[in-house]
Amino acid sequence: MALLAVASLGWTLWWAMDLARLPVFEPLVARTESELAAAYERALEREATPEALAARLEARLGEDPRDWVVIDGLVALAAEEGIALPADLIERRTLLDAEDNGWIATGLDCLSCSWDLRDCELSAALSCGVAVNLTVIGDLVALVREGGHYVAGEEVDQIDLGIAFVGIAATGLVVFSGGTSYTVKIGSGLLRVAHRMGRLAPEILTLFRRAVTLGVDWGGLRAVRSADELAALARPAVLRPAVKVAQDLGRLNTRLGTRQALHLMGAIDTPSDAARLARASDALGPRTVGAFEMLGKSRFLRTGLRFSDEVVAVIGGIFAAMGSLAGLMASGLMRIGRMLFRPLLRGILRVVIR
Repeated sequence: MALLAVASLGWTLWWAMDLARLPVFEPLVARTESELAAAYERALEREATPEALAARLEARLGEDPRDWVVIDGLVALAAEEGIALPADLIERRTLLDAEDNGWIATGLDCLSCSWDLRDCELSAALSCGVAVNLTVIGDLVALVREGGHYVAGEEVDQIDLGIAFVGIAATGLVVFSGGTSYTVKIGSGLLRVAHRMGRLAPEILTLFRRAVTLGVDWGGLRAVRSADELAALARPAVLRPAVKVAQDLGRLNTRLGTRQALHLMGAIDTPSDAARLARASDALGPRTVGAFEMLGKSRFLRTGLRFSDEVVAVIGGIFAAMGSLAGLMASGLMRIGRMLFRPLLRGILRVVIR
C-alpha cells in the first residue's frame, strides 16, 4: 500500500508539472469533431424535448418585439430533431410571421437598412444593407471614407478601419492563420456590419483597435499604389488574432447565413467564443441557433470542451493516492487497535476463566 501511494503521488506530480506547462493552465480543451457532435446530441436529448421546445417557442412568440431569428431557429431545430410541434402553435407562428414580415413591413425596413445599418434590425430586410459590406468593395469604401475623415481632421473610426484593413490584407495574411482569404473577407464584412449595428463586444473592439494601431506600418502608407502594396504593410504577428476572429466568423456566416451569424455575435465576448461557436456550427448546422437558445450560452459553449488528458491523469492520480493513504491509515489503525486492546482482552479472558 505504501508503494502504491508513493507511485500514485509520483504519477500525480508528473502530470501536474505537465499541466503547469500548458498555456495559462488550460484545463479544458476542445473536443474532436466526433466528440463534439456526440456531446451536443446528448445535451439536446435532455433539454430539447417536445414539451420544452413548444414552451420556448410559445414564449418567444409572445414577446414584443418578436425575435424571428430565434423563432426560426427553434422551428428548424424541431424539424431537424424530428419533433412535431402542436398544430395550433404552428398556425399562430404563421399568422404572426405574415404580420411582422409582410412585404410592406419588409419594404420599409429595407429602406432603413439601405440608408444606415445602425437603424437595421435582424429581419429579412437586413440583406438590403449588407450586400456591399460582405465584399472587398466594402473594405475599399471604408478605407476611402475613413481616409477622408483623417484628411478633413475629423474623427476616424479605428474599428472600421482595422476591419477594412484585415479584409484587404486577407490574401497575404491567411498563410499565417491556415485559412482561406474568402472566409476571412466574409468574416471581416460580417464584423463591419456587426460594428455598425453596435453588436461587437469590448474585447473584440480592443482587438481591432490594436490591429489598426500596431499591426500596420503606417510610415510606408504614402508609397502605396495598389492593394497588394497595402497588404505588404501588415505586421502578421500583430494582426494574426484579428485575422483568426474574422476567419471564425466567416465560417459561422458561411454555415448559418448573415442573420443567424449576427444574432450569435451578440453573445460573443471573446475571440475564444467566436472559435467555439464556429466549431459548434460545423457540428450542428441549421440546429445551431435553436440549440443555443435551448442550452443557453454557458452550457452551449461548455459542451464543446472536455477535460484535457493532463487533468484526467492528475485527478486519477489524486484519487489513487487518497485510496492508498486511506488503506495505509486503516491498516495502521488496526495495528494500533490490536496493540491497545489485545492486553485488555487477555485480562478479561483470564478473569472469565478464573
